[in-house]
Amino acid sequence: MASGLSWLDSSRNDQQRMRELLKLFSDTESRDELGIGQVRDAFSDLLFPGTSVLQTRAPYLLIVPWCYQESERRGWRGDRLTKHVDRSERKVISALMKGDDTEGVIGRRAGVAVRTLPSTIYAAALQRYGIRIDDGDVGSSDRRFSVGSDEADELTERVHGAWHATLPAAPKGFPDEVEGGLKLRPEEGRWLRERLLAAVPDTLLAYLLEPAHRPGWDSEAPWEEPAVAAAPGPIGPVVRDAALFSLAIHGAALLYNLLVAQRYEAAGLTEREEPVARYRDLLLDWNQRVSTEHGLKGWDRSGMWDRLIDKNPRIASNASARRFIDRWLDAVTSGAAHDAVTDESLRNLVAERERSVKKGQSRLVNDKLLRTWSGASGSRPLVYRWPQVRRILIDIHDGCAADLPEAAGARA
Repeated sequence: MASGLSWLDSSRNDQQRMRELLKLFSDTESRDELGIGQVRDAFSDLLFPGTSVLQTRAPYLLIVPWCYQESERRGWRGDRLTKHVDRSERKVISALMKGDDTEGVIGRRAGVAVRTLPSTIYAAALQRYGIRIDDGDVGSSDRRFSVGSDEADELTERVHGAWHATLPAAPKGFPDEVEGGLKLRPEEGRWLRERLLAAVPDTLLAYLLEPAHRPGWDSEAPWEEPAVAAAPGPIGPVVRDAALFSLAIHGAALLYNLLVAQRYEAAGLTEREEPVARYRDLLLDWNQRVSTEHGLKGWDRSGMWDRLIDKNPRIASNASARRFIDRWLDAVTSGAAHDAVTDESLRNLVAERERSVKKGQSRLVNDKLLRTWSGASGSRPLVYRWPQVRRILIDIHDGCAADLPEAAGARA
C-alpha cells in the first residue's frame, strides 16, 4: 500500500508551510533532519517577508491578479470564477512556454497539467504586499485567499476583485498571450518595487530593492552581497544573527551526516563512495570557517531569540528544539565543537535529536532508510530562501532599469 501525506485545510499559512515542506522533501540536501525548521523559517520571514521556496519569478505577483481581473470582467463569481481563473492560469503556462525565457515558469515540466498553480503559490505574498486588499466582504468560495480556521465561523470567504487600485494593466492578448514573457515592463517593475517598499519596510527584502543594492547572480547567501554589510538597523542585527546561526548550525548538520555515513559504511553499503572521509573533510573545513568568524565570540543570542519568538511565538513552546540549538551553539561559541568528530557528548546530542525528530524514520535506526541514503541529507548551509529571493529581486531591478538609456544600449 502506497504511503501518503495529508493535512487539515485549516489556514493559508499552514497550507503554505506544508507545500514548502513537501518541496524540501524533494531536495535531499535541504531536509530538516534536526527539527530546526521553525527557526529557519522565522529568520526567512524576518529577512524576506512574503516569500517562499515555491516562488520562482516576480511577474507572477502581477499575473495572478490579472487572471482574476480577466475572469471578473467576464462576470464570473463564486465557484465559476475559481474554475475560470484556473483555466486562465493554464493558458498563461502555454503562452509563457512559447517565449524565449522559460526559466522559472510554473508548469515548465508538467505543462498545463501542473497541480499547484501560481494563485496558490503567491496567495500569501499578494496579501502580505497589499496587492490584494482584504476588505472583509463575503464573496467567493475560492479558498486560496481564505482566512485561518480560528476565523472561519465569522468569515470563511473573501471577495475577489479587491486588488490594489494602481495595479498595472495586463498586456494586450492576456492570458492567451503574455507579451514579453517573464520580463517586467518598466512600469511594472517600478510598481512592484514601490509596493514592496511600502509593505515591508525595514527588512532586507526592501533594502535590496533600492536601486543601488541590486544583487548579483553569484552570491550563495544574502550576507555575501556587498551592500548587505552596510545594512542599517534594524536590518543589520537580523542579518548578522542569521549568518552566524547558519554557520554554527551547519556543523550539526554535517555531524549528523557523518554519523549516518559511519553507520552506512559499517553496514557494508558501498553505493556512496567514501562518505565518512567526505564528511570528515567537510567538518574540518567548517572548523576553519568557525575559527575565523570573530562574530561568534561574545554573540548575544538573547536578542536573536526575542526577534524569532516575536515572529513565531510557537518557537517559545518548542522547548526541545531550543534546548538542542542552545546546547549546540554553546559548544560552537566555546570552541568545544572543534572536536565534534570524536566528542561523544556532541555526537550523542545530534544523534538523540535526530532520533527524537524522525523517530522510526531515523536513518540512525532504520536500516531500510539507511540503504536509500542519497549521501547528503540536510547538509547544505541555511540561506533562508535566497535563491528564490535573488531571482525575484533581479526581475524587479531589471524591469525598473529596462527604460534607462544604458539598459536600452545594452539590449541593442
